[in-house]
Order: sequence, then structure tokens, then C-alpha cells
Amino acid sequence: MKLKYLFFLLLLPAFWISSCKRDDDRIFETNATVRMTEAVQQAYTVLQANKAGWMMKFYPSSNQEFGGYTIFTKFISKEEVSVASDPFSGFKTSTYSVNPESGPVLSFDGYNKNIHWFSEPGKDNGGIGADDSGMRGDFEFIVLKATADSVVLKGKKSGSHLVMLPLKGTEFESMSKAYQEAASKFKEFEIYQLETAGNKIVELGYDPTMRVFSNPSDPSAKDMSFRVVPGGLEFYEPYTIAGKAVDRVDFVAPTSTYPYGYYTDKDKTLKIIPVPTPLNRWFRNNLWSASYKNMGALGQLYWNAGRPMLKERGIVVNNFYIGKNGPDGGIIWVLQGGSVVGGLTHVIQPIADTEDQVYIELEGYGVGNFVLAHWQGGLNYLSAPFDGNTFKITADNALKPSVITLSDMADSRNVIKLTLDDIDDPLNN
Repeated sequence: MKLKYLFFLLLLPAFWISSCKRDDDRIFETNATVRMTEAVQQAYTVLQANKAGWMMKFYPSSNQEFGGYTIFTKFISKEEVSVASDPFSGFKTSTYSVNPESGPVLSFDGYNKNIHWFSEPGKDNGGIGADDSGMRGDFEFIVLKATADSVVLKGKKSGSHLVMLPLKGTEFESMSKAYQEAASKFKEFEIYQLETAGNKIVELGYDPTMRVFSNPSDPSAKDMSFRVVPGGLEFYEPYTIAGKAVDRVDFVAPTSTYPYGYYTDKDKTLKIIPVPTPLNRWFRNNLWSASYKNMGALGQLYWNAGRPMLKERGIVVNNFYIGKNGPDGGIIWVLQGGSVVGGLTHVIQPIADTEDQVYIELEGYGVGNFVLAHWQGGLNYLSAPFDGNTFKITADNALKPSVITLSDMADSRNVIKLTLDDIDDPLNN
């Protein structure tokens, strides 16, 4: 019997420890819940407290390979936020929330192009980045700190750290507009040259869909990621350009020597110069509409031969495009009311040492759900005027043409006018 009581006494400390531990757990869990509730409420309070709004420098990818942007937000209630970003004009109001997860998470949960564009797949955002991941940006952010002087965020997906800084007065409207105008002006040019000491000029590596420069004369140098800001370009970090660390370049107004102006560092040791895109590259880099009425005598001869074949086979041509299609270009048709979209690749090759001459030749790789039967059903006649010919290009505007004319350099009958605007029903327009 004594052994029984002794055994019971030995167990009591364990029960007490277990009981105390359960009490501690409940206290800890309660405290954690309270802390999370307070953190969420703190984020809501801080975001809404500054009625003027917030601004943040935004590099969507953690590797900065797509460049940087500027985003403006104004949290107008506990549910609604207005967002502006420099790739687009104006601003849009949508919904947001702050949710308790591993920490308070700021989620722009109502679709808003001004921020969701950075996380859209490449096939939806205009072809920037991979088809499935695009620029790999975030629209959900862990709130690391929320105070009146700054809100520090961490991209939930990318892990990138961002800082939202408070705006004053009407800066949400005025600054967002100034950044959008600066970005629009910068985007007018697709070619930028670097001029360094001794007037040495090289063309910078630059894809107009991204905000990154590379220097072909210095292949070991890092790619230079930047934001467009009013009055200049601000780099993600100081980059070495021609032996000098540069973190910003400012725009200098046009002169007779530099008719489109240029950007320079504070010591004026280098220039980044915007240059109009040569017509042959502008043609290859865009998608142009063709139509029967805009074909020359030779083109209409071919199209007249193809029309009855298409009609006989029930092939309806809704649109005809030529230009940007893969790395070298091609022709794309929209058929059967849009149920068939595809075509064939072509080599669209600017002639070396010219700005206004281009050679076009059928390459023949199929794209989209276009099939050989469509090609043999009359579409081959529609594309024939382009195939195997060298054209001289003229345009309605030297800087950003919206209408160009291709003149076959070997056959004066083959003159084709193309437009950036869509032309529906091209066989009859």
C-alpha cells in the first residue's frame, strides 16, 4: 500500500509540470493571437492614417532583371485603395486587405492593372518574361514594419524588400502623373547609345519592354537596372560605367548636336543618348496590318488569285498581320472569326548599313493553331508579295511611324502600305 502511495506522490510533480505547461501554452497562444491582431490593426491604421498616400520603388523580380518602376498607393478606407504606377496613365481604385498569416500580410486582392501587371504571366502582360511567370512580381506583401515615416514590406513570393514612403498634400496625383509622363517620354525611343570620353559611342544593349541597360563594350560589367524618374534615370545601385560609379543620370534638353537630348551623370563624364529607331528595325519590332486596298498592282494580282480559293474552302480572313512574330518575324492571320490564330515565320532582315531597307523571306515554321490546309487554301497567295524581296521603307513619321510603305526595290508594281491600326476584313478593305 505504501508503494502505491509513494508511486502516486512521484507522479504529482509530473502532473503539476504538465498542468503548468498547458497553462503557459494557453497564455502564449493568447498572447500570439493578441499580438497578431494588434499588428494587423497597426498596419491598417498606419496605411489609412496618411491621407496623402504612399510611394514605393518597385523592382518586381528579386534579381532586378526587368528593371524598376514606381508605384503610388492611397488607402482610402479599410477596403479600398487607389493605385497608380508609371507604366500606365491615371490611377485605379480596387480592394485590399491586411490578413493574419505568418505576420500581417498586405494583399491587393482586387484586380488592379497598376500593380497586378507585374505578377501576370508573360503571355498576358505583353510578352515580358516567361509565359508562365512574367516579371515574377508580388501583389501580396508581409508587413515587416508599419510606422508613420515608412512601411517596410517583403514580397510574399519574391522575398524582395520594399519601403513605402509617405506622400504629402496632393503628391499622389501630381507625382504619379509626373512619373507617368517621364516613363512615357523615355519609352518613345527604343535605342540608346553610350558616349564616353573621346566621343566614343556604342549602342547600349536594351530591350524596350524592360528597364535594363547592358554595355557591349564591357561584357564583364553587370546589367544596369533602373527606374525612370522625372528629370532622369535612377539606377538600382551604383554601376561602373566607363570606369566611373554612376547611380543616376539627369536629362539635358535637346541641342543641335543632340536633337533628342541626352542623359548625363553629375560630373558630365558620359552621355546616354536616345536615338530614333531605324525604320527597318521599327518595322520588324511591331505588328502591321495589311489589306487588299493597300496592296500595289502586283499584290492585288496575287490577292485576286487567292480570294476564290479561300471562298471555296470556307476560309474567312478576319485580320492579316506582318512583323513581330518570334525572333525573326513572320505573318499572322486571324481566321474563322478568331477561332484560328496563327501563321508562318519569315526572316525579316534589316539590310546592313542601312536604316530603311529590309529583306523578307518565308521561313516556314508554323505558329498558333494555323495548319497547312489554310496555307494551301489561298493564304499562300496573300503572302506571296512579301516573299523573297528587298524593300525600301518610307513612313508617315520619322520617330514613331504608324503607317509605313514597303517599295520593292526590284519591281515597281509591288508597293505595300501597312498600318499599326487593325484592319478588319482585309480582303475587302
